Amino acid sequence: MSNLISRPGFSPGAPLPEPTQWVQVRELADGPAAAASGGIGGGDDEIDLRELWRALRRRRKWVAVTAAGVVGLSLLVTAYQRLFRPVYEGSFSLLISDPINNESRGTTGAALQGGVFEELARNTTQADLPTLIEVLRSPALLQPIAQRFNLTTSQLADRIAIAPGGERNKQAEGVLHVTVTGRDPVADERLLSDLSAAYLQAALTQRQQRLADGINFLDRQAPQLQQRSAELQQQLAAFRERHNLLQPSEEGTALRGKVVEQGDAVRALNAERSRLQAVRQSIANGTITATGFQEAIGTGPSTAGGGQNQGLSVADANQGLLEQLTKLDQQLADARARFTADSSIVQGLEARRRQLLPLLRRNQLEAVDSALGLNAARLATARQQEQQLNADFRQQPQLIRQYEQLQQNLLIANDNLASFLKTRETFQLELAQRSVPWRVIAPPTINPDPVSPSVPRNLALGTLLGLVAGAGAGLLRDRLDHVFHTPAELREELQQPLLGHIPHVSFFAGVREQKRFLLEELDRGIAGATGAESAAPADEAAELLKLSGYQRFFYQEAFRNLFTSLRFLNSDKPLRSVALTSSIPAEGKSLVNVLLAKTLAEMGQRVLLVDADMRKPQMHHRLGLNNLVGLSNLLTEDDLHWRDVVQTMPSYDGWTVLTAGRRPPDPARLLSSPRMHQLVAELAASQVFDLILYDTPPVLGLADAALLAEQLDGLMLLVSLDRVDRGLPREAVARIRSSGAPLLGLVTNAIKENSHGAPAYGYGYGQYGYGSSYGYGAYNAGNAYAYYATSEPTPSPADANGPTPSGPLARAQGQWRRFVRWVDR
Repeated sequence: MSNLISRPGFSPGAPLPEPTQWVQVRELADGPAAAASGGIGGGDDEIDLRELWRALRRRRKWVAVTAAGVVGLSLLVTAYQRLFRPVYEGSFSLLISDPINNESRGTTGAALQGGVFEELARNTTQADLPTLIEVLRSPALLQPIAQRFNLTTSQLADRIAIAPGGERNKQAEGVLHVTVTGRDPVADERLLSDLSAAYLQAALTQRQQRLADGINFLDRQAPQLQQRSAELQQQLAAFRERHNLLQPSEEGTALRGKVVEQGDAVRALNAERSRLQAVRQSIANGTITATGFQEAIGTGPSTAGGGQNQGLSVADANQGLLEQLTKLDQQLADARARFTADSSIVQGLEARRRQLLPLLRRNQLEAVDSALGLNAARLATARQQEQQLNADFRQQPQLIRQYEQLQQNLLIANDNLASFLKTRETFQLELAQRSVPWRVIAPPTINPDPVSPSVPRNLALGTLLGLVAGAGAGLLRDRLDHVFHTPAELREELQQPLLGHIPHVSFFAGVREQKRFLLEELDRGIAGATGAESAAPADEAAELLKLSGYQRFFYQEAFRNLFTSLRFLNSDKPLRSVALTSSIPAEGKSLVNVLLAKTLAEMGQRVLLVDADMRKPQMHHRLGLNNLVGLSNLLTEDDLHWRDVVQTMPSYDGWTVLTAGRRPPDPARLLSSPRMHQLVAELAASQVFDLILYDTPPVLGLADAALLAEQLDGLMLLVSLDRVDRGLPREAVARIRSSGAPLLGLVTNAIKENSHGAPAYGYGYGQYGYGSSYGYGAYNAGNAYAYYATSEPTPSPADANGPTPSGPLARAQGQWRRFVRWVDR
């Protein structure tokens, strides 16, 4: 009894609850080539990671075995190299720059100690470590050492590795770490010593050559620098003579002071002119007195010469008149204070005063006019001087700029000349010295422990490579062997009930190719197994031996279990009409139907076997019946009844067959016709048969199976192990679901003999334009079934067929096949 159960909520007699969906079905070639061309359900340009993961899980033994082999091989190679071909490493470190001197050589220091000329002469404008390393590994430098050690320069260069940085600070660009690898520690130590000495000597030689080249460079630059300095000095002297200048900046400052001072003088003369004009107007109006006239003259502003009232002078005669008038005013004031206005004294004084005033006014006007004329002359002179000073001052910035440019060029030329002289003196002193510019800061030493091969690194690389190689081997094997190997693998992949498994039996090999009548051979084989073996010829006895014992029991129990699974699928309503289909041809549907019908008939069941494959009918060949009238005639002729068409099987009570009949032009149209639906219903309702088996064409590429299954109680999908591409059953299930046909479950079929030689079962199928193929697989429960089949040991098929090939090559091939089968499982 099968331990399989149907899915929850699944009813074999009802359509699937999933909504109808269209599935694109494409014809695929059989075998590994189709699997390698691409999987089912994905685009050609897409990579399904889940499918890759499932493939790796299926081929986990291939992954593990390949990875273990690669890791083991890497360990063996590492151990061999470690023991017989070890590689040792030695090294030393060179200090190629003085960090103290380099630190003191900043921007200012460089300018003071030689500057650009020293850098150009030394050719040290930038550190080029890659070029230096290439020079140290060049043939010109390594040739003498290579000759002493009987090596070529390329061999020696390949063993030398030079990198900047020390052991503690990898960014120390002033240190070179030299490493040498080899297989002879003693010779390599001498090589390191010679190499360090050669590098130091090369540094000294290069330093001397660079200093000599620097001196030559400086000597070539000396005449130009001296000539340039002399030319600039001559231009500066000519400029001073031409413009009568010594220091244009200082003289410009003094000139600016004169301009300001002359402007003040012009403004003072203008103020004096305005004051004199006011005094003259007052005199002309008679509003100024003699005392006021003197005060106006005395309070006037100072002139450019620093004196007072330089613009107005009073003659001696005028001065006497002023004094008389002043004295007369005093007397008049006293007289008026003492006498009355009509007094003769007062009137006489007034008359006298009236006589002096016109004379004094005329003299005052003449004096003021003289002062105005003098002021005008001085003002014109001052303005002319101011304009000249301003003109000279406006030319001064251009003269200052030219002077400073000449002076700056002369300063640069003098600095360059001084730097040149300093640098040449320094180079001459350094050239006289013989100190080595480089220094060995880590002596040459050889590591006593081999550095290659590295066990941790090789183990890590081997593990990584093993995983990659294992994954590649697993995926490649899965592409080349893209089939199902076990029923459990198929059930896990498709998530469908597994109704039964048909094991491999070697007797059924070639039944189609040899066009043998199967039932006659089966009956004769059973009879021979019960005691008729001695009466048969030798060849026939060997053939009958294939069905003896547990082999017959083997396939009989498989079909009984399949029938039991069908009964347990639905206990409420027994299944009456069931079809068996496959994904592609050559999976053995017809033979499975024949053997299932025969086994059920032997169990007392009433079975009707209907050949619904009207495209390529096979049932009448298998059973030895005629195919004159069959299913196609029932569907096309109204006067026929199914009871008149079915044929009974001789010697099998309860087993009847309805052959396919003549081949119609459109089988799919007949299978989907109302007449077919009516026929299926009549056969199921007749109560004449316990089970009606329909043999249909493959479900992929043809619509016959799906159209017929819609009218039946259920459809079984046959999958050949080790034969059909694993993507095809998945596509077939999708096709069945999209058509709405009830899928009862899966039936697996082993078409190859297993590695242990257990009895199994196989068959072939015709072709529908797809191509024909044939093969056999394995079933691993043979030993368990052998216990129930017979109590006496029975010769195996290998023994019946004669001795097996022997020899080392045959044994090796057998071992390899068993290993591949074990890994595939």
